[in-house]
Amino acid sequence: MDHADLREAAHLYRTILPLFPEGSHLHRVVFDTNAVPYVIEQCNALPRDPSDESISLRRIVLELCPPQHPRRARSLDNLAGDLYARFERDGNKDHFYEAVHLSREALAVCRADDDQLSVLPGILSDTLGHRFNHHGDPSDLYERIVLETHLEALDLRSSASSQRGITAPEQGQQSSPPPLPSPPPPPPPQASINKIRPLERNVVIFGDSGSGKSSVINAIAQRQLAKTSSSATGCTFAYERHRVEISGQTFVLFDTAGLNEGTAGTVPAAKAEENLKSLLNELMSPKSDGIGLLVYCVRSTRARRALIRNYNLFYSAICRKKVPIVVVVTGLENEPDMESWWDANGKEFKSRGMHFEDHACVTTLRKHSGISDVFTRRIEESSETLRNLLVKNSSDWAVDDSWFKQSFTAVRNLISDSGNSEKSLPSTLIICDSSRGEEVEIAPCIRGILKPYFARIGGDTYQVHRVPAPDFSSSSAEKRLEGDLLIYYARADELSAARQKFHAFCTAYRGNVVPVVVVVKGLDDRQAANQWVEKYIMYDGAGRLFSTFAPAEELGDDSLKQQAEQELQDLIRQACLIRSERKVRGRSKRLARRNRF
Repeated sequence: MDHADLREAAHLYRTILPLFPEGSHLHRVVFDTNAVPYVIEQCNALPRDPSDESISLRRIVLELCPPQHPRRARSLDNLAGDLYARFERDGNKDHFYEAVHLSREALAVCRADDDQLSVLPGILSDTLGHRFNHHGDPSDLYERIVLETHLEALDLRSSASSQRGITAPEQGQQSSPPPLPSPPPPPPPQASINKIRPLERNVVIFGDSGSGKSSVINAIAQRQLAKTSSSATGCTFAYERHRVEISGQTFVLFDTAGLNEGTAGTVPAAKAEENLKSLLNELMSPKSDGIGLLVYCVRSTRARRALIRNYNLFYSAICRKKVPIVVVVTGLENEPDMESWWDANGKEFKSRGMHFEDHACVTTLRKHSGISDVFTRRIEESSETLRNLLVKNSSDWAVDDSWFKQSFTAVRNLISDSGNSEKSLPSTLIICDSSRGEEVEIAPCIRGILKPYFARIGGDTYQVHRVPAPDFSSSSAEKRLEGDLLIYYARADELSAARQKFHAFCTAYRGNVVPVVVVVKGLDDRQAANQWVEKYIMYDGAGRLFSTFAPAEELGDDSLKQQAEQELQDLIRQACLIRSERKVRGRSKRLARRNRF
């Protein structure tokens, strides 16, 4: 059977798979005969290939191998190999991260009597070594050590080495194993482990001039790193970077210049744009590990319009709501209880559309001789609170080349829109629910497909596009819709290829630069949904995912359904990007077209 016939056969079996529930007589007749196993075996025997066609075929085969299937481990491993080959060809980190996840899953589901068991630990070990060489994350090194120890304990090292063609290097030389079918081993390190760059979590700290940003950095570092200043020249986007160590992790703190509403027009546009380009280029450079956290510094005053503008600039325009954001309230040294300020005022941020993952109420006073014991304790307490805030809330968001233009244009548009009273166009939602057909009941006895339409959700108007789940066989270069929010529905009981399907959706609709809400159907609370998303579909570099639940449709609890509906409405309002589009002379016109650079 040639490659085209294999692909057609696999695609056909994948298409009819939903028609025969697992465990049914028809399922056994169709999928337990020699035909489907033969197609799976032939596909798994194909050589490694980084093309879209090969990766698509691997994904289809994986769908034909649900959990507990005897050929699932090999199918996972083969898909990982193709993705790793694509990473080597194109350098896209997403492919590398997914390959690591698939290799881990392959090892987890591999049976004790499977011949892959002697190969998979070594392959995953090599892959983790490659990622450690590039990013320096100690967890990858630790996991690699555990895998090597596991190989020795099972007396598999010699078997794995012979199958991989690895010979022991002479003393003083570094090993240089030949390429593997999937995934290949890492190249020899160019320096000793002590010289490998450690993982650095980039934290962007922003706020008005005088909000205490530099003092916050000094409190985090527990020494004087940043120069404090109360001057401001408007929206400059100038910045300084400071490296600090906290609990064995390296953080790079980006101290941005103050953004004051009253002086927003005093900075030459060319200078502000030059600084912004410099900031974005540094955050997306090959030496950068993306963006891990936004820290918004505010003084203990009421939320003003400038606070909302700055929040939207950094959280929506620059970071695309893909990273967590926390708020640090400074100047609370004279409060009876610093945390009580948040109890009294925190709700005002939310009422103005500013949502935060966490908060810290602190003082940024400096220790000096003669300061009272009360203030000394508050200074020490604030420093510890700030350090814990970073460790607890930092995430991983891998940016790419498309992010630069998206962010740069969005910042320009928001600044241009400042003070504009024209009504913004509705935000665009892209909704994917594979369990529902494209046809809907428009009116009694009338069914049809709605393309696209406007809907009122929670009191706000949105432009809505319902899209099918991307076909793995579709080209990655295909022109897709651009949205302000992606909403992806997943079933809690459908685990087969769940991560791969979600990754395909994010790839198709630019989930790397657009916020994503995941609705897990069949669960009863948001915490369970968060855990499900983290376990079954989260992938490295995905950034912040918003998640919530939808109870089973047959459930008769109306109050739970109302709760789920309200939580989703709130999440849509919270996660949607700020629209950089407005009505001009009776028609829509993107400011981005005028501001193209």
